[in-house]
Amino acid sequence: MTLLAAITNPATGSSEKAHPIVITPGATPPPPTSSALPTSIPPSAWSLSPADPAIATAASYLAASLDSCSSLPRLRILLTDFITTLSQSLALSTPAAALPATIRAVAPYFPAAISSLVASKAASLAGHDILLALAESRLLPHPPPELISSLCKKDQVDLVCALLRQAADIRSSEILAALRCFLSPASDKAYDAMIDVKGRWKDAAVLAVNRCQGKSAGKRKRVDAATRRVALLLMMGYDRFTSPEVCLHYLFASEIVDSVVLGAAVAELDGEEVIKLMRYLNMWIGKYRRFLEAHMCPEAVEMLELDQCDIVPSFGAVARALGVLLDNHFSHLVLNADAREDLRAAELIVRELTAEAESSGTILDLLHRLQLNK
Repeated sequence: MTLLAAITNPATGSSEKAHPIVITPGATPPPPTSSALPTSIPPSAWSLSPADPAIATAASYLAASLDSCSSLPRLRILLTDFITTLSQSLALSTPAAALPATIRAVAPYFPAAISSLVASKAASLAGHDILLALAESRLLPHPPPELISSLCKKDQVDLVCALLRQAADIRSSEILAALRCFLSPASDKAYDAMIDVKGRWKDAAVLAVNRCQGKSAGKRKRVDAATRRVALLLMMGYDRFTSPEVCLHYLFASEIVDSVVLGAAVAELDGEEVIKLMRYLNMWIGKYRRFLEAHMCPEAVEMLELDQCDIVPSFGAVARALGVLLDNHFSHLVLNADAREDLRAAELIVRELTAEAESSGTILDLLHRLQLNK
């Protein structure tokens, strides 16, 4: 008899009916003490530990003080005092001396309602280390309006990439600002920052490749397979891409870029930016055509502690972006002699994808019919 049958159809005997399943073989089940239901606890007897009012008071004081804060040292003092109160109330470890490290340490307990206020004030006072700590701790899923645009104007490429990486939604105007910042660097400072971004990408790719070397035990096969996929993705994202193009990975790898919002941003690009973006997207699709085994590996972030692997644009995201670009600027691309070769390459890719989709659709339909005829 299965366990489900034993539960739903107990034996007719009184002892067996009271205890249809004996957990310990050979042990006599204890007799029932009472058939009555347990006495309910009245709501008046319930007691919950009250919330520590110090946290709410400190958060309110910080939010009110940010309006009148006019210097970066004052902002650091306010944040340090708030985090100290938060740590004491929650019995956390003593805050570190460096404020960015302290923000990262208490990130799981940092109030979401205050994060945007702190980010806005830090950006206005050039507290870039504070803003970077908030972004890397994923405390800004909804960045303050125009924050990304203002950072693009200040050539703060590192911060723009960090915000794009963890943002849940941003406006089309800010996507346009990020696209123009990456496609047309405005200064040497911006380009140097993009070189640093590509350098970190290279370090992550080399680390993943080094982990693939050597033989591993049987229990490590799954990790090794994930490492190989990640190494392939990271090398695809590094090889032949320029430093500004590597920064574009942060935008197209995020889940915030849907066709409607991206279309509104892409429609405002000028001719040179359109050609650069099409070449970038063509290069990604060409790499996915060459490496058919390449696919996303989200589990590697936790298994291998390679955070960079979640910044690789998927094939679907790249194909959708190329379709949006062609829809908005097809006439310009057709009439532009400089874009002719790139447009032909895109046409070839689209034809191959269409043919593959049609053949795959026929096979899937056949499999579906075979399953129905079983």
